[in-house]
Amino acid sequence: MSSSWNSVGLEVLYQVIGWIAFAAWSFSFYPQVVLNYKRKSVVGLNFDFLVLNLTKHSSYLIYNAALFFSPVIQKQYHDKFGDKEGFF
Repeated sequence: MSSSWNSVGLEVLYQVIGWIAFAAWSFSFYPQVVLNYKRKSVVGLNFDFLVLNLTKHSSYLIYNAALFFSPVIQKQYHDKFGDKEGFF
């Protein structure tokens, strides 16, 4: 197998690892939800966690949206990759 960063095999591997990481991260929240449901209580659920998690995800969304829709970033991307990589 040749070691090319643009190979289909590596692209598939990246996608599979990414989806596994996403699934593991998503499923990591379920035990707390199940425990709270069984106890019929939210004892042990820290309100600070919820606020900080919401702040983190909101900040990440704003950052990515600002970069994605920035004309300057789009021009730099087009200058580097041209038309061979789709941006939209």
